Amino acid sequence: MLAVPLGEWVLLCLLSGVVATVLMNIPMAVQPDGYRPAYVAAGGLRGIDPAEVSDAAAVLVHHVTGTAAALLYGAVVFVLSLVLPTAIPLNGIPAIPHLIGVIAVAAFIFYFFERIALPRAGGSFQSDSGAIVQQWALSTFIYGVTLGLLLPVVVTQF
Repeated sequence: MLAVPLGEWVLLCLLSGVVATVLMNIPMAVQPDGYRPAYVAAGGLRGIDPAEVSDAAAVLVHHVTGTAAALLYGAVVFVLSLVLPTAIPLNGIPAIPHLIGVIAVAAFIFYFFERIALPRAGGSFQSDSGAIVQQWALSTFIYGVTLGLLLPVVVTQF
């Protein structure tokens, strides 16, 4: 079972999601056109050409999605910790639910982007969809690893 009270768990997931999303900005900033996935995601959610998405909207969608994904992770871990073995704790977080939660959330983020946001966005970035998907895969991987490493550390600080 999760050794962190539920209210604190939600707050820690939110905080970790924000940090992981901010850290995800690094690979996005250093890749050529690395922020394009954020524009595509914002365009896909609104059903418009990503070239028409403002910088503020792309950044907002990117950061809100990363924060919300951490809440999804928290829900997955909370539920799984009730039904899966919790013999190996990582500072109060059961290891098996934690690992499944990180993988599931990263896979969901990637799937949602590739199968829903990217096709809905259409427009000017469709010709570069392969490169955009690769950039998004790298960013999602970094997000998942950061979240997976960060939460057990953050739990010990509170």
